[in-house]
Amino acid sequence: MGGLARRVSYIKAFKHRSNGEVPALFVDAGNLFTDDKFNNEALPVEVLAKNKWVAKAYGDFRADAANITTADLPYMAELLKKDGYDQRLKDYPFIKKLISANVRPADETRNAPEPYLIREVTLKRGNPNQKVRVGIIGVTAGKSTMGNQVEYKHAGFVIDDPFLAAKQVISELKPKVDFIVALAYLQQEELQRLASENPEIDTIIGAGQYSKMEDPVHFNRATITTAYNQTKYVGELRVYVRGDGSIENQINRYVGLDGFIPDDPGALETVTAAHDEFTNEQNKSAKSNVQPTNILSSKDSPFVGADACAACHVEEKEIWDKTGHAHAMATLERKNQQFDNECVKCHVVGFEKGGFQSLLTTPQYANVQCESCHGPGRQHASNPQKGYGFMQTPTGCVQCHNPVNSPDFNFKTYWPKVKHGKRELALLR
Repeated sequence: MGGLARRVSYIKAFKHRSNGEVPALFVDAGNLFTDDKFNNEALPVEVLAKNKWVAKAYGDFRADAANITTADLPYMAELLKKDGYDQRLKDYPFIKKLISANVRPADETRNAPEPYLIREVTLKRGNPNQKVRVGIIGVTAGKSTMGNQVEYKHAGFVIDDPFLAAKQVISELKPKVDFIVALAYLQQEELQRLASENPEIDTIIGAGQYSKMEDPVHFNRATITTAYNQTKYVGELRVYVRGDGSIENQINRYVGLDGFIPDDPGALETVTAAHDEFTNEQNKSAKSNVQPTNILSSKDSPFVGADACAACHVEEKEIWDKTGHAHAMATLERKNQQFDNECVKCHVVGFEKGGFQSLLTTPQYANVQCESCHGPGRQHASNPQKGYGFMQTPTGCVQCHNPVNSPDFNFKTYWPKVKHGKRELALLR
């Protein structure tokens, strides 16, 4: 739910600046829910809590539509169960706005999502009071697995071919609407194929692990743009309509949801309540499900921890003790995010790689230690050799110090704060 309070604030400000004369639709191209720790049977309680709040928030703040992706399916399996569905729909009416043209249940125990939605907006400029019907469809790729394989059955759902499904649904949708928007969780090259095979589409908003903010591509009739893969930016696509109702142009920009945009009070209250419940559930889960261990003394872990490194690298350890890296977990604790895995991975050693599990079980791997940057050190500790631990800078740094998580990061000013060993600043030339 990161960025929700500022996103809601920006949308409200946009409507205010336009004096309510520019109709706006709030859509999400996919990967709305987390499937963290899904084990092909169920999601952990803390993940269910997090997803529940996402569904509630999108309904409360009147999102118009969201695309269902394979990452969303474990939670969709909960939302779309026929048992108790009517009550869930009352609790979370946004369920009806979760769409997919190519996802269907594998059996009769779940409802199918809507393949598309139609939203009607009223123009107040150009041709005042003209009603425009906007059709929104959603498609997703299959689930990628190890070895570059793709699965088309996941979490109780079947994922049909997105291109065939889109063609079938659009043929049904086109007579009912004036414009068609496709929300597509596909590779960037597949977005052009979607536009090529479906010339009726006016706009394609793609989603995936995209970390670039690029200008839209105009392909056939469609304008193709993509959503940034984290919620610290909101994409704003402006559609300019001629007097006859046809599209003149579509212009996209990305708005950073930084400190210059205030939090919406109502949305912030929702985010705070959600975060408290999620963190409490994670805390309870960590205490009840995992027995404390000391992996430092175990050969099962490839990591040894900073104290073991200090046996030889005394000066480097003394420098590290004075850096922000040595207190990285405290940063999360102050924000009550020490159990949020999306944040934790850049504040510890070896998360999900045989190192840090949680503060309750593996506190020795908390904070950004030697092995966070230099790699697993157990083999080196047992047989010290030259060549271990080289990290290319700043390439290695920006894996975590990226524009989203660390917008003020500047290697030339940050490196002197942590500089150690024999490398000099000459590398900055």
